[in-house]
This record gives sequence, structure tokens and C-alpha cells, in this order.
Amino acid sequence: MAVGQVRTRVVHRLLLTASLAVGTLASFVPVAAQAAPLPAAAPRSIACIPGEATAADRAIADQLRPLMNGRRLGSAVSGRAIACARIIVARVKARDLPERAAVIAMTTAIAESTLKNHRVAHDHDSLGLFQQRPSQGWGSTAELTDPAYATDAFLKAMMRKFPGGGWMTGGIGAICQHVQTSAYPGAYSPEAHDAALIVSRLWSGGSSAVTGSAPPAVTDSGSPAATPVSPTTPTASPTPTGPFQRVTATAETEIGTLTGHHELLMADWDGDSHDDLMVVNGAGLATGKTEVRILNGTRDFTSLSLITATAIEATDERHDYTAADWNGDGRPDLVAVQKTGTDSGKVEVRIADGDSFRDLILDVTTSLPVDDRAQFAMVDWNADGRLDLVAVRTFGTASGKVEVQVLDGAANLQRELLPAIVTAEPVQDGMQVQVTDWNRDKRPDVVLVRKPATAEGKTELHVLDGAAKLSRTLVKARTLLGLADERYAVLVTDASGDKRPDMVVVQKTGTANGRAHVWVLGG
Repeated sequence: MAVGQVRTRVVHRLLLTASLAVGTLASFVPVAAQAAPLPAAAPRSIACIPGEATAADRAIADQLRPLMNGRRLGSAVSGRAIACARIIVARVKARDLPERAAVIAMTTAIAESTLKNHRVAHDHDSLGLFQQRPSQGWGSTAELTDPAYATDAFLKAMMRKFPGGGWMTGGIGAICQHVQTSAYPGAYSPEAHDAALIVSRLWSGGSSAVTGSAPPAVTDSGSPAATPVSPTTPTASPTPTGPFQRVTATAETEIGTLTGHHELLMADWDGDSHDDLMVVNGAGLATGKTEVRILNGTRDFTSLSLITATAIEATDERHDYTAADWNGDGRPDLVAVQKTGTDSGKVEVRIADGDSFRDLILDVTTSLPVDDRAQFAMVDWNADGRLDLVAVRTFGTASGKVEVQVLDGAANLQRELLPAIVTAEPVQDGMQVQVTDWNRDKRPDVVLVRKPATAEGKTELHVLDGAAKLSRTLVKARTLLGLADERYAVLVTDASGDKRPDMVVVQKTGTANGRAHVWVLGG
């Protein structure tokens, strides 16, 4: 064996012996003397409220999850995210800013952080819900990880960059980008839908269904009367009889008060044989387009089934809306009728496909001159399988009577289906109109919701028989409802499922809890 080999083996043995000795020695070192384990890494984000999310926030996340479709948060929304969102909404309301400001802030926070309150910088020194940077003057680390401070900082920047309320119009994504000056300007718009959904749910707090209360009476000035009308007060019969004298159900909806240009419709959107409440917003907060929210009729309108922008551009008080299945696919489509202010000088009709409301399936200029005296509906008037456009003039007619005109759907609304009908009903400004098959004879009837002559009076429902060319009155009923002013929408549908039309009253504004409220008066 060579000398070099002997030396190598000796060295190897010495090293092995030393390592064993060290290992043996280490095994006898007292536990207290051993090195402490490395601490766990601090979480990259912290909760917006102590104790993580509440049960209520988790429940809201569960309700919204199936409706969310954004790229960043979407169906991953959690109770913890809702807890953060709640603070954003609270700070907007504390500044007396409208709901649109909350949608802008929420869109930004979703795009920037997916509603996580980041305490560790992800990009440069960006922190918190809005990924604001201390080095850019937004605030200190402690301030920017305080959701209330961060929201206030965003709102201040928004109002500074959009003086005079410029943020009230225009695309949500563009506004967010102008405030944030992000390297990814296209990141915001895809989150606006989810932001609007969350804000809508949080804006007025929780909701619950109740039964048995009656709609309040309203004074001549439009303010609530001191004593609400109910079946047990002296102003109503102790044992109410006849249609629309009894409250069969009430509910506080999932949406806040409906200010601005909103229209309420009833239609069975989800095909479950219960009419749903469709809320049409002429200029959506998130998109600037006409938007639709649908409240589920099987759940007493307390559950939101859909919120979406439609293919119809922003609409206003020059428009009427109705829900009708234009393309025969079993889903009610959204019909927007522009009755004044058109370039053509004619009434124009646009229809968004009810499957998603994202596709425009009709955009037509009719043969009817513009007319702000009319309220419009779409029904199959002559039973030819095509929807016709019905115009009901409720004021300003030469005859002094309610007049009805019908355009033929088979002719693409380019000709009258029959001569204008002059009814026996006197005109009344502010009258509400629906066209529906009241008596199930497969002929559309005209329902007139007439205001009482005095503040102490009651709203009346008059139904004109379509089979008799509106010359006969099917129903003339004095209802439990007092003066139905502009705060109320009155709709007719079989809400109870007994095959008899009920009267659905929606108080859009002025409720005690700030949420739209629904009463059903049994027919």
C-alpha cells in the first residue's frame, strides 16, 4: 500500500471520528441550551377587522360568489374580503359621497389587492388595499395598512384629480387608472361588475323578510303620514274584503333605495314559474350602460339572482322599459323604448337578449312619432305569435280620455295594427300602466293604476278588457294603498301562485332602513 493511501485513510478516519464525537456530544446538550427554531414568516396580509370575518360577512360572500365573474377576485371572494369591502363602503358614506364613489374605490381595491390588506410590499413599496406607496407621499406604512385611512386617501386623490365631480361620469376603469397611474391600465374595468355587486349588497346593510305589515299612507306633500294604513286601523275595514285589501307578504329587498332613473318590471327570468323583480338602472354605476338587477321571486325578492350591464347604452327619463320574450327562447328580454329626443323624430326600440342581456337583438326606428304622453308595453296583441308595441297615452289627449295605439310586430313595428282606441277612462297625469292578460283569456288587457283624488283617498286599479277592444271594464277596485307618488312603483303579477293577479307595491325611496321595500296586496 502506498504511503499516500495510508495517509488518506488516516485522515478519513480522523474526520469520521470527529464528526461522530460532535454528534454524540450534541445529543447530550441540555434542551434549553439548543438553538431555538426559526420563527414562522409573518403573514403578508392582515385582516381589516379584529377577529377576521364575521358570520354575516361570510354569508354575504357565499351569496355573491355565484354571481362574481371578475379576473382578480371573482368566485374566490371570502368573508375576509367582504369585511375589508365593508370598511370601504363605510368611508364613502362617511364623506356623504354617492354609491358610485364606492364602486370606483371597490374596483380599484379588487384590481390592486383582491381586497387583501397587504402589510408586505409586493411591487416596490406598495401596501394595503389600494397598493399605495409611502415613497410617493400616500402615507406611512402604518397608515396605508389601515383600511379606513387608505380609503380616505384614495377618495381624496380621486376628488382632487376630478374637480367638480368629474368622476360621476365616464368609465370606471379610466377613473381608477387616472387616480392610480398604474402600469396596467386595463386591469380595472374587468373588476367593475364585481365591485358594483359588492357595493350594492353592502350599501344599506343587511335585509330580512317579514310579513303582515301594510304600506304606509302618504300625505299630499309626499311625506309619510303619521299613522300608516293597515288592515286594523280605523282607515281600513276591520275585516278587509275584496281584492287588494289585504297584505299577504312584505319584504326588505337586497338593494338600497332607488334614486335616479330606475324602472321596475316583473317577469319570470329564471323559469321557475315565479315572477322575479327586475330593476333597470338607466345609467349603471359601473359601466355607464343600462344595467339590470334581478331579485328572485321565489325568495320574496330578498335574494339577488343577477346584476349585469346590458347591450343597451345609457338611457334616461326619455325611455320606457318593459320585459318581453321577443326572440321566443323562453327568457324575458329587456325592451327599452325611447319615446322622445330621437334623431329620427320617431319612437325607437332596442331589445337586449334576456339570456345574458349582453347582446342586442333589435334596434329599430318605428313608424310612431315621438310622444312623451305615452307609456309603452310589448305583448302579442293579435295572437299571431309576434310581439306588438302598445302605446297607452294617459294625459294630454284631445279626447280627454286614455288612448291606446298598437304597432304590428309582424311588420317590424312599421304599421298600426288597428286604429287608435279611445277608452272611457279619463286621463290622469302620473297614472301607472301595465298591459297583461288579467283574466287569462289569452288576450292582453290594460291595467291602469289611478291616483286618489285626495290624500285621504286610496289608489284604484282599473282593468280594461282587451277582448272587448278596451270598451269594457273587467275590474274597478279601490285598494289598501294610499297615495302612490313617485316613491312607489305598482306592479301586477300572480305573486301568490293562486292564478289571480296580485298588486305588488315597491317603495323605492324613503324607507326607514334605506332599502327598497316590497308589499304584496292579495288579489
